[in-house]
Amino acid sequence: MLVGVNYPWIDYGWDFGDPPPAWVGTQHVAEWREKKREQIVADFRAFAEMGLFAVRWFILADGLSYGVGEAAPKKVGGVWVFDPLPGDHPFHIQLREDFEFVLKTCDELKIKFAPSLIDFHWCHQGVVAGADAGVIKGGRSDIVSDPAKGRDFFGAVLEPLLEISTRYHDTIYVWELINEPEWVSEARLRAARLNTDKTVTRDQMRAFIAEGVGRINSKRLTDGRRAFRSTVGFAHWDAIKSWDSAGLGVTLHQFHYYAPDRREIPGRAFFGDSPCFIGEFATTFNGGWPELEKQDTARTISARLKLIEEKGYPAAFLWSARATDDATTWADADQLDTIGFINASAIGDSNDKRHI
Repeated sequence: MLVGVNYPWIDYGWDFGDPPPAWVGTQHVAEWREKKREQIVADFRAFAEMGLFAVRWFILADGLSYGVGEAAPKKVGGVWVFDPLPGDHPFHIQLREDFEFVLKTCDELKIKFAPSLIDFHWCHQGVVAGADAGVIKGGRSDIVSDPAKGRDFFGAVLEPLLEISTRYHDTIYVWELINEPEWVSEARLRAARLNTDKTVTRDQMRAFIAEGVGRINSKRLTDGRRAFRSTVGFAHWDAIKSWDSAGLGVTLHQFHYYAPDRREIPGRAFFGDSPCFIGEFATTFNGGWPELEKQDTARTISARLKLIEEKGYPAAFLWSARATDDATTWADADQLDTIGFINASAIGDSNDKRHI
């Protein structure tokens, strides 16, 4: 089984594109960007040396840097409204440059990349992160709920990134449109909309996903082959069926698994012929994993990876290399445990091939 890692952010919401000017003065941006790129190369090299096969990274996340100042979301009549940046906005130029830098780095280090375009926090009610600077986290649900705005966003943001990706198609493991859309979607919007982060209907989100995934799927190589597999990072395994992931056009299904979900992870066969991987699971052990709870090895990352492998999944991504939350531990012992599993799994794969 292949083991990847979530590198979800260095600076959540402003890893790609220009940083908020008030947070990184114009005279310091070049130095700030160079320092960040040095960190990326060092981290990705370490991942490759560990034997991790791919890195998953949130690109625009909650949208913090995508529209600041006068272009930031605004509260109008008690509702957050937002327009996508014009196609010729300079933010897009830097976004593409930063994205291609990561792809070049992955290509040079022979490690694959799994970009995730937006996080569900993109659709949350707006939160003022810098009043004087016009920096707003979230508040961008219009991109999902308004089809015209969604198309403009895809044309200016997604399409150019996909075009760059075709030049590095062997480096892309999968192209993800959105992370955990369930948290911001419901059957019908509540009347008290401002009191909830359920800002879009499920139908609106499904239409947004279908449009975006369709664009990912439509990219072809010169020989006519599809350039990438597409995915959505669903928060739970049952969403793959309840949301009809295949009907949305997704070609590589994905779900996440954390301690609050007390159910056993289904075997890979549960999804039939549809390919599926686990895009996030905690590196800490704070409950869950009922099949392992009574075993002495239950608290190790390798025990969880072994269980996932036994269930038939081709790949799983650790949460995480850089987040600082109660689902993450990435101490030396955790890394050595992960390396041990990767090496043992590689030997097992080699032995299996000898017996085919």
